[in-house]
Amino acid sequence: MLEELSGNKIEFRELPRQLPVTRDLAMVVEKSLRYEEVENIVQQIGLDKLQKVQLFDIFESEKLGSGKKSLAVSFSFLNEEKTLTDKEIDGMMLTIMTALERELHAEIRK
Repeated sequence: MLEELSGNKIEFRELPRQLPVTRDLAMVVEKSLRYEEVENIVQQIGLDKLQKVQLFDIFESEKLGSGKKSLAVSFSFLNEEKTLTDKEIDGMMLTIMTALERELHAEIRK
């Protein structure tokens, strides 16, 4: 078995010196909206420092409004060259929030 694996090329990559920065965002959307639509909009933006987008909570209540639900999403950002500043991260989050409001009519929870 090891002979079979010996032909494979193993590549190593240095671990990033920076740690990812995570920001969470909650939004109220139509109950029929699928999370994949949120992911698609975020990916279309094309933020190169955005490493990961992950849904971590879905909340439904009449208090949100009829036919509405709340999605909570976590965003991880990483620049392998330098530490991201709050201003840079805030700018990327504003871009994401604006796109979600415009494309999905999401109401950002503050």
